[in-house]
Amino acid sequence: MSFTFDSDTKERVRAATDIVDLIGNRLELRRQGRNYVALCPWHTDRRPSLQVNPERQIWKCWVCDIGGDAYNFVMQDEGLTFPEALRKLAERAGINIEQPTSAGAAKWRASSDQKAALYKVMNWASELYHQYLLAPDTGAVARQYLEDRGITVDSIHKFKIGMSPDSWSYLLDRCLQEGFSASLLEAAGLVKSRERGGHYDFFRQRVIFPIHDRDQRTIALGGRILPGSEEKAKYINSPETKLFSKSQQLYGLDHANLPIRQTKHVIVMEGYTDVIFAHQCGITNAVAVLGTALGAAHLKILKHYCDQVILLLDGDEAGQRRSDEVLELFLGAQVDVRVLSLPDGLDPADYLKSFGGEKLKELIARSVDALEFKMRRVSTGFDPLLDTHRANAAVEEMIALLAKVPNSGLLSHESFKMRQDQILNRLARQFGIAESSLRERLSSLRQKQTRFVRPEPEVRATAPANRLLRPGDLSPLERELLELIIVSPLVAPIALERVQAEWLECDAARQMLNAYQELEFAGHSLHFDDVLIALEDPSLKSLLVILHEQANAKLSFTRETAESRLRMLTFRMGEQQDVVRRQRQVLELQSSKLSEEDELNVLTDVIRQARLRQGLEEQNPATSESASGMSENGQPSPH
Repeated sequence: MSFTFDSDTKERVRAATDIVDLIGNRLELRRQGRNYVALCPWHTDRRPSLQVNPERQIWKCWVCDIGGDAYNFVMQDEGLTFPEALRKLAERAGINIEQPTSAGAAKWRASSDQKAALYKVMNWASELYHQYLLAPDTGAVARQYLEDRGITVDSIHKFKIGMSPDSWSYLLDRCLQEGFSASLLEAAGLVKSRERGGHYDFFRQRVIFPIHDRDQRTIALGGRILPGSEEKAKYINSPETKLFSKSQQLYGLDHANLPIRQTKHVIVMEGYTDVIFAHQCGITNAVAVLGTALGAAHLKILKHYCDQVILLLDGDEAGQRRSDEVLELFLGAQVDVRVLSLPDGLDPADYLKSFGGEKLKELIARSVDALEFKMRRVSTGFDPLLDTHRANAAVEEMIALLAKVPNSGLLSHESFKMRQDQILNRLARQFGIAESSLRERLSSLRQKQTRFVRPEPEVRATAPANRLLRPGDLSPLERELLELIIVSPLVAPIALERVQAEWLECDAARQMLNAYQELEFAGHSLHFDDVLIALEDPSLKSLLVILHEQANAKLSFTRETAESRLRMLTFRMGEQQDVVRRQRQVLELQSSKLSEEDELNVLTDVIRQARLRQGLEEQNPATSESASGMSENGQPSPH
């Protein structure tokens, strides 16, 4: 266990972050007594099960069995590490923090300050273009274009659509009075430098579509030429900047992230207007790529939000080919991807204008598995029994695609293995080839690929990726031990001294005990609030909050003191260790590998321990009951 940032820094940022305000910006909170409740975004929630406690500054979801503080929420919501969450909350609160090591701290601060300035200038430019569009005397051409395209006024406001005038210096003429330099605008991708000196506006005479990050901050702009414009490129995006990388951003995700989490699937389109139309028609889990193919970085973002990706392709041939480009990517990442190709060469916006949202939802519900989509593409348009050349090419294409997933992937993705078996069976029947021959070919291709793949270096971790530690993982005795330590800081040091980590079977219990032991050794306070701040592992934070809530609930019907509970608990845990030791000693005696003298010593120790245990039980019969106040099935025993 290690703590990267000092507790003073973490507490300063946490104290400046109101958890109600933080979560309220993501979810719709409703007051319930002294707490707030909301629909949990991580499961299908019809009755609010996520609870926010403003006094303790913690949250929890009873159904997901997770919880924590402000750091946990950001980590869970956006898939961030603890340092990333700390810096994000510090930036939100206007607090400058240094890297935990002095080397490079000044450089990090300078970079952070520059990003803050870039966010500011991007928001300024976006709002300027938005107001230009809305002004009666300036934005008529763009408003008419949007109206002709079917984009509503509500959508204009929701997506902050704007307009850039036919001017080489519209932003440049206004930036100095706002305190922005031309070099800052250039760093933001808003202007470009001239060869002979000076700058000019990058966006001119275009409809402007602001691109936002998940916090709804403007990070880039997209521009579409207006009718009558002399600009050559129909669409342009901001260049790559410190804020914007088109391969790592998705248009509309700032509006779609909550619907995506709730529905557990996302619809990926290809254009701004496609997404805007989808949202207008009630399909609010739609996003779009930004002038690039769907890539691994996009996939990493989407996997955090949902289980299934639906790729909505234009009905033209180019759209069909794009399905091949991304299919290998999805197979390698083992994501459930489905493909929908629109009829009659239509793009999503055109389809929605012609048929409406309900019809598109019906098509989406009938979208097919990506492997099935590929199977239909390679086997359509010829007779496989007559055109053997195309048949062999089609079979080889499918087998090569399946081989992209190694054997190790099959072990960790049972559903893909089932789909593979179905495809192989279909290929055998449709193309008249023995299934055993197809499997041999598939195995051969996988072996060839394995020989040329450099093994990834082993990465050791304290807990499996994406595996939350949960109270249900604990045995009754382990749960009771941790609850006592968490709610009784006065007896916690005694428990930490008496109990050894190797006594615990559950990894979650060992990690929590080790964390407390490290904090206690460093002289750190063991009160709940202080430990919650000190911990950086999201799983341990979540486990701490859930156990704290359960332990406090148990105090209402437990009449025993913490000292008494600890005394009986450690007796029972020691008793369990005696059983383990006796079993080991018996096995040693049975192994016939000990000398006569060693056998006699082991046997004497077994008898001595048995007599000692019998004497203790006669002196303290209460220890025959569950020392933790828990029955063997984990339920409270009456006292």
